[in-house]
Amino acid sequence: MNKKKNILYFLITYSVCCYLALNRHSNASPGTYHSEIWADKAGYNMYLPALLIYDFDATKFPEGTEKHIGYGFTLDSVSHKVITKYPYGVALMQSPFWLIAHITSPLKDGFSLYYQKAIDFAGSFYLTLGLFFLFLTINRYRNTPISIMLSLLIAISTGIFYYGIYETGMSHIYSFCCISIILFLGLKPQKTTKHLLLIALISALYIVIRPLNVVFLLPIILMLLMNGELILWKDVFKSYPPKVLIISVLLIGLLILPQLLYYHYAYGSFIANSYQQEPFFFPSISRITELLFSPNNGLFIYYPILLIVLLHIIFIKGDYNKLSIFLIITYVIIYASWWSLSLGCSFGHRAINDIVILFFIPFLISKKRLSKFIIISLIICSLINLKFIFSYDTCLYNSMNWNFAEYKAILFGEFK
Repeated sequence: MNKKKNILYFLITYSVCCYLALNRHSNASPGTYHSEIWADKAGYNMYLPALLIYDFDATKFPEGTEKHIGYGFTLDSVSHKVITKYPYGVALMQSPFWLIAHITSPLKDGFSLYYQKAIDFAGSFYLTLGLFFLFLTINRYRNTPISIMLSLLIAISTGIFYYGIYETGMSHIYSFCCISIILFLGLKPQKTTKHLLLIALISALYIVIRPLNVVFLLPIILMLLMNGELILWKDVFKSYPPKVLIISVLLIGLLILPQLLYYHYAYGSFIANSYQQEPFFFPSISRITELLFSPNNGLFIYYPILLIVLLHIIFIKGDYNKLSIFLIITYVIIYASWWSLSLGCSFGHRAINDIVILFFIPFLISKKRLSKFIIISLIICSLINLKFIFSYDTCLYNSMNWNFAEYKAILFGEFK
């Protein structure tokens, strides 16, 4: 497809996503749990109003702000500091849309209707951008209709569609966009200096969106740079000019610096654990089992396509299988250790959406024809997810202790 058609298709897709997101939140007034700036979403977005309206001074915020945004961040009455445990990367990516809202909004408080809707436009944009780069990656190996179909089915059968339309203020759609671009650049057979620097820049964004992403990013970058082979860092230095590597490190450092400065402002140290009193535990078999199969956001229960893909990777040889297996094992160990196995109110085990498209690499880039089993599985899992999405209300309230009643009610109940 030529550039003009690509731009036209992008704008059409973006318009559809914006319509869906705005329609989803049409009855969500600011200060309610369905609104775009609430709880975690407010914590991610906090940096923009704090910096550009309130000078990071807690005393300047309107009275009742914390309650109005679902206690997504804290206004310390003693130190006058604005405290959030969330990194600034999401706010950085939302900033162009937020600034337009700020310029046009009659009420310049950072939380009113225009600012809320800016988050929908931002989430929809990064959903569209991520889908386009995913499509372009697949399109190198498969024809255009199949590439479009696979891109959409992957988005709907996982949590990508949900977090790009329903929870536009959460970090996951922004991480998805970054990893989609990294995948597109990294799978280029011949990588120029420009490609490598772009990978470094997007990787830095990926880290400041969610610092834990760095655990997954390192093996991804290593394997992509060496076309699927497991390598050591010394092999990278042999293969790429030192100048490029130095500039890449500087780019990453430059984008991480504002986060370090915020930690120093909020916690008195450039290196800080902002997730205080949220411990890790030993990832026992029972915790792993709950993580994977619990009705309370179990990974394979809400995203069954991942179980099918994992079995495909294990039993059928293909490129990047080792990467996918390593990532899923790493993910399970990390999140089975985290105190909150379900990750709170979410649709499925939401953090997997930061890396989920990587599990599809082995059969997306294969020269073999896609099996009917995989296509049918994607379609069925997409239909199941759509039913869940339109029958789901953000939180699971009665799914503790392996109680599947709520799960069944959502799957077989009425649409909301």
